[in-house]
Amino acid sequence: MQGNIWISLNPLGFAQSMTLVLQFQIRPSYGRATFASGLSSEQPSSIRVILADDDALNRTVTKKLLEKLVCEVTAVSSEFECLSALSSAENSFRLLVLDIQMPEMDGFEVATRIRKIRSRSWPLIIAVTSSAEDNVWERCLQMGMNGMIR
Repeated sequence: MQGNIWISLNPLGFAQSMTLVLQFQIRPSYGRATFASGLSSEQPSSIRVILADDDALNRTVTKKLLEKLVCEVTAVSSEFECLSALSSAENSFRLLVLDIQMPEMDGFEVATRIRKIRSRSWPLIIAVTSSAEDNVWERCLQMGMNGMIR
């Protein structure tokens, strides 16, 4: 998964709006039942997500976006809270949305620690960064991340 984020500033230099564009690859679904419109009142099951970001505004906006996508989000503000949440809920989180630039331990180190105890596919780790460095994606892959939103 790749994407872009644009922030528009007002005349005073404050953020006025944010646009998030994500590119997904659509794959066929196998083994899942499909229901004709109106025949089922079942809601799709939610995906349990940990959102780790030290910036309160980014955390709030991202959480709301994920909830609109029918995700059950546990938002944490530090890398240590993230690791603690993952260790206390053995296999219940499917996705980790992880800010790369956090103060005490960066997202690369968090991903490395998670991959030492978990497989590369559980949980999926999606990095979030505003970094313009060319090698960020390669580094994300090296650390065991599955995707990046820039």
